[in-house]
This record gives sequence, C-alpha cells and structure tokens, in this order.
Amino acid sequence: MRRLILSLLLFAAAPLQAAAPADADTLARIGAQIEQHAVVRAEFTQSKRMAALKRPLVTTGHLVFSRRHGVLWQIEQPYRITYVLGEERIVEIAADGTRRERGLRDVPGMAQVGRVFRALLGANTAALGETFTVVVRGDPDKWEIDLKPRQAQLAQFLSGLHLSGGRFVESIRIDENGGAGETGQQGSKENSKDSTQIRLRNAQSAEAPNADELQLFGGVAGKP
Repeated sequence: MRRLILSLLLFAAAPLQAAAPADADTLARIGAQIEQHAVVRAEFTQSKRMAALKRPLVTTGHLVFSRRHGVLWQIEQPYRITYVLGEERIVEIAADGTRRERGLRDVPGMAQVGRVFRALLGANTAALGETFTVVVRGDPDKWEIDLKPRQAQLAQFLSGLHLSGGRFVESIRIDENGGAGETGQQGSKENSKDSTQIRLRNAQSAEAPNADELQLFGGVAGKP
C-alpha cells in the first residue's frame, strides 16, 4: 500500500486538465450512478508487478469506502495492517491496534493522495476529469475508463490508469513508466515498467459505516 500511495502522489499534484467533451455525458452518468452509494464495502486483491521481481507482490483484504469519512484499506494477507485515508489525515493502524497519524503539516501532499484515491474508488468524475485526458467506453451498466496524464513531467512516471466496472468500481490498474532502478542506472522502457492491479469483488452498499468501522475511522475527520 505504501508503494501505491507513492505512485498516486506522483499525479496528485498534476495540473488540472478538462475531460474530453464527447465523453463528458457518459462520464457524468457513470459518476451519478456510483455516487448513489454512501458506503461501499468490498474485498480486494492487489497485485504489484515490479521489474526487479519475478513474481508480483499480492495482498488481499477488505476496503470500506465512505463518502463522509474516507477509505479504510484493510490488508489481511500476507500481513495485517489498516490504512485510513481521510480528508486531512492518513492513519496507519498496526495489527496490535497502534495508530500512527500523519497530518497535512507532517507529510505535505499526502492529503492529495487520499483525495485522488477516493476519487478513483468513488468515480468522482469532476476530480478525475480535471486531472487527466479521459476516454470512456460502454454505458453505466458496463463501462471502462482510461486516464492519461498530459503533462510531460507526470508522464515520465505514470503511463496511465484504467478503471472498469458497472454499478460499482470493479478494477483499477495503475501503469507506471520506468525510471532509474535501485542501482541508479536507467533501465529499458519495457523492462522497467511497474504496474498495480486492484480487483474489487463482492461489493455491497450501505447507508452508513458500522460501529467497528466508525471506530477505525475515529480521529479522521469526515465531511460535515
């Protein structure tokens, strides 16, 4: 999850770009459908493919997306840790319950990371359309969205994002471009690409977080 947060940080501060007018209507309809859900719970499998590793790094767990409070990202395998992405804070909760909070002043830009991640899960079309060139295929029942950065500096690190789903977001893929490796040498473009694939399943909506979820959200301010 730390690597995912860092990759999101690369494009969180990107200059805002408008969505393609031809896709604006479909994008708005998809967003309106997903925005009906105040809370979404789902299981996730995250696969991180890195050029330096022969096998992907796979983590599984549960997430809770609350429009008011943010995102609970609960990794259960191969280790246990929970991340809370709120409006103003990111909290790391260890398996023993120890909480480590990071505020805006402690880690500038991390709130932007949480904002973008929440935009991805919630299909916040305004936030996504402002930051990327958007290509939409399908309709609200079965859709795919491709997001491409237009700023050259950003494109050095991020190739693009791909979202798909229907009633809920079902898949998020983050494609990174290669850079200098751990030895400091520039690798080939093909061999140095990393990617993160997040698959969501068994999604269910709710009107509000339950008591246990609210306890985990505790200390992270939600929207009024």
